[in-house]
Amino acid sequence: MYFSRYNLILPMKENPEFPYAIMNSLSGGFDLVKTQEFDKLQGIKRGDALDDNEFIQYLTERGYLYPDEQAEKNRLNARWPEFAEALQETAPQVLLVPTYGCNLACTYCYQSGIKQKSQLMKREVADAFFDHLKVQFPDQKPFITLFGGEALNGSPRQKEIIDYIVKKAAQGGYAITAVTNGYDLLSYLDILQQATVKEIQITLDGPQEVHDQRRHTIGGQGTYTKIMLGVEEAVRRGIPINLRAVMDKSNFEELVTLAEDLDNRGWLDLPPQRFKTQVGRNYELFECSATPMHLLSHAEHWAMFVELAEKHPVLKKFHKPEFKGINHLVQTGELYLPSYDTCPACKTEWVFDLYGDIYGCTATTGQEQFKLGTYFPKFQLKEDVKEWQERSVLTIPECQDCEVSLICGGGCGAVAKDRHGKVLAPDCHPIKELLTIGLNYYGDDILKMGY
Repeated sequence: MYFSRYNLILPMKENPEFPYAIMNSLSGGFDLVKTQEFDKLQGIKRGDALDDNEFIQYLTERGYLYPDEQAEKNRLNARWPEFAEALQETAPQVLLVPTYGCNLACTYCYQSGIKQKSQLMKREVADAFFDHLKVQFPDQKPFITLFGGEALNGSPRQKEIIDYIVKKAAQGGYAITAVTNGYDLLSYLDILQQATVKEIQITLDGPQEVHDQRRHTIGGQGTYTKIMLGVEEAVRRGIPINLRAVMDKSNFEELVTLAEDLDNRGWLDLPPQRFKTQVGRNYELFECSATPMHLLSHAEHWAMFVELAEKHPVLKKFHKPEFKGINHLVQTGELYLPSYDTCPACKTEWVFDLYGDIYGCTATTGQEQFKLGTYFPKFQLKEDVKEWQERSVLTIPECQDCEVSLICGGGCGAVAKDRHGKVLAPDCHPIKELLTIGLNYYGDDILKMGY
């Protein structure tokens, strides 16, 4: 009798009947656990004999017990094709960087260390990009995300090239998204709507006085009012908006005021297909933050959100945190498929920039040491691409015996390479802490489901 390495026994939201929950990311099993059942599970984990065949049979059926370790490894290998098929069915995202220049001077910037150049993509490079899509994705139709720098800067020359790109996308049948600071969004809506707009992601870091201190122009002017004009018009037109708020200790409590504002506008009552939110975390990627004392760890970030949401219910309407699959469990009654890989680079995500260079993901964009090839003036990929494509918990040595590997999926390959010098290394996250926060946050909903 082998107690699965992927069994996680975690405290539930405080209640007298079920103080714990057990979940298994390989089998997809999830059950609430009574105190006497917890004691039995702990005994089995220690290797104690248990004279309760009915309980053992149930644990075996749920994938918490196996005849031996090899049986679990066989199941691990057997479920890989299921994950690979789901990955194959995911529409690829290709990001196009028309410029690395930006019109804002945010107090934090994830791209402050890359080449800050003001050049714009030329038409012949854009043509090469669209020609290349037909070659690299002959049987799939990726969606194109305009990225930067600032992809939607309002200069006449940039509008001209974006208009050209969007027209080409429409001709090719490609849907588009845009990741933008939103400052010039209003002047771009007609241009973007020449193609199918999948969504527009914009960032607001709180109410006006807070946002304008963090995300202002190079000249120091506030941006909130102008951004909101663009978002209002986009919402009016039915263009899907993905609103992202970047939080740290200095502005987290102001998220409540932002949520109240959006709720008063009626946007939080819109379906997620039209308006959704992200609560992003200000964190160090490759460069050191200018205000490291304000940064929160991953677990601290969501613990702070939960604390605020309990005091201010509008936050529960503003955003439903995933907590590594706990929200999915509440919404569908099932855990996610085991995640053998959470790094999209060179699989479901590619980045093409204005210089004809290719990168694997948004985190590595513009970082010379992460360049993986070129598509202009000729197409050429480095051997490094294979390492990114082969990266999974099955190929990262440190992930082989990890109890949370099928939830973490190995983390971010870019962070792993930056910290450990190689792609096949882990980027570990506090998975059990996040799950525990989620079981507390959604505990009442789970109890009502009667697991």
